[in-house]
This record gives sequence, C-alpha cells and structure tokens, in this order.
Amino acid sequence: MIRRWRSLAVALALLAAAGGCATLDNWQRQAIFQVGHAQTRWYSEPPPGTERFDLLLENGHRVHAWYLPSASDPDGAPTVLYLHGSRWNLHNSVFRLRRWHELGFNMLAIDYRGFGDSTPLLPSEDSAFEDVLAGFDELQRRQPDPSKRFVYGHSLGGALAIRLAAENGRLLSRDAYEADRESPGPVSPGPGALAGVVVESSFTSIAELAKGTKWGWLPGLGWLVTQRFDSLDRVAKVDEPLLFIHGTGDRVVPHEMSDRLHATANGVRGGLKQLLKVEGASHSGVSRSGGEAYERAVREFVEAASGLLRRPPAARG
Repeated sequence: MIRRWRSLAVALALLAAAGGCATLDNWQRQAIFQVGHAQTRWYSEPPPGTERFDLLLENGHRVHAWYLPSASDPDGAPTVLYLHGSRWNLHNSVFRLRRWHELGFNMLAIDYRGFGDSTPLLPSEDSAFEDVLAGFDELQRRQPDPSKRFVYGHSLGGALAIRLAAENGRLLSRDAYEADRESPGPVSPGPGALAGVVVESSFTSIAELAKGTKWGWLPGLGWLVTQRFDSLDRVAKVDEPLLFIHGTGDRVVPHEMSDRLHATANGVRGGLKQLLKVEGASHSGVSRSGGEAYERAVREFVEAASGLLRRPPAARG
C-alpha cells in the first residue's frame, strides 16, 4: 500500500512532464480508486436479511446498494450510510458492516460506480460524490428522523463523508442557526439534516499523502493533483458532529492526519467532535481490533449527536 502512494508521487511528475492532462487525470483516478484490485480479498456474501437493490441516476447509471435492518429494533434504530474506501467493494467490507450492525444500527451501503454491481466506469472524486448523494437521498427516504441519520466513511469513504457534510449546507438558515447556537437546548433540524459523521482511517488530502512519501520533494507536486479529496479544507465547513477513528499502526494513512482533521473541525454543532486512537490497529483493522473502546466511542457519539437534534414541533407525534 505504501508503494501505491510513492508510485503516485513519481507518476504525477513523469506524466506531467510527458504532457497530457487527460492522461495524468486518468492515471490518478486509476491509482486512487484501484478498481478491480484485490476485490476477491476478504470476499463475503451479504449478511442474511440484506436487501440488495439499485439506485438509478438521471443518466441511467446504477449505484448498487445494500440495506441491512437492525435485528433488534429496525423502526427505532439509527440508520447509517456506509461509504467504503478504494480497492474493495461492498463484498470486501462485510466484516465492517457486520460490526456496526451488531451495535444495533440499520446499515445502508453503496458501491460507487466502477465497483461491484454498479455501472462500470473509471471513477473520479466527482462521480463518486454523485453516488454518495444518491445514497444520501436513500438514507433520507429510509430514515425520516434527522436525529437518527449518520454517515460512516472508511479511508477514501471518509473523505467523501466529509465532503457530504461540508456541502450539505447549513441545517438551518444562517440567522436561525446562530440563534439556536445561543440557546441551551438542541437545534431544530431541516429535512436534509444529518445527526453526525464518523470518519475512520482517513486523510487530510491526496496531495498531502503524496507529499508524505520520499518523493514529496518533487517541485510542484501538489499542483499536479487533479483528484484532490481536500478534507482538511472541507472539514472546517462541517456543521455536523464528528467522530474520528484511527489506528496508530496504520501504514497507509498516517494517524496524525486524523489529529489535524479533528483540530480543524471547529464549527460543529454543540462543539461535539471526538477522536479515538486504537493502539497498534492497522488501516483496515480498526473496527475489528478496537474492542470495547471502539464500541463505546461509537455508541456514546451516536447518542450524544442524536441528542443535539430534535424534530420540529409540527413533526412530533
């Protein structure tokens, strides 16, 4: 995995020197998303009870999705939109979905186009984000209560989750938002609100990942990145509560990047931002090796974030 980022840094310089912005962009998309690579590793069928279906985009493309309802309380449980990282599709992420399902959540998950059973294409940051928006629409349809809507992104999916939160707009008008911030009670969510976002093993930006390799000295490296995934810039615009999780044994994304994301997220609702470091955990192994600390952090965050939202009076039963 480390070689991938080193290769990215070198190829950025070489391809730029060779000319051809389209070639550079295509190479970056291939290197970042790694579609088709290792998609048989840890392959599993969907857990029993999973509903499999397609979300149709306006251009006729398909975003394949899974929905796994809570075994204990599907009507009352929070619903989580899961966004996977690069290389692996949903079949390779079953262990992570199971982990959260065991915590009692309804799980909605999507494969970006280019992955799994979604429409084949070479993904880009923008195409993947369009797919995330389709998933978010489905999340709103499945879970009408904003206080029970969460997004959980791993690695590249964490960057997409941050972009969703940053671009989802203010949950209220600016004046109403400021007024609610001054009040002691929870805020009143708009119809498209999110209760909170969980970002696991993610990064500040692709440019900084490339600069962190031994090839980071190459002049103008950051300017050559076309797929920026600039989470550090976007996280400052996020209103939703945030939980960052990272393993200190991550050899793909330095765990210090989650420290920086956490430190920069200063506009979140209720000041609710948390950071969990799992000692020795790998890039993909945090959810499995985090044990009780992981479970407790997720449960407590979801409970606290849910409590910061309330339904508008007209919507109460």
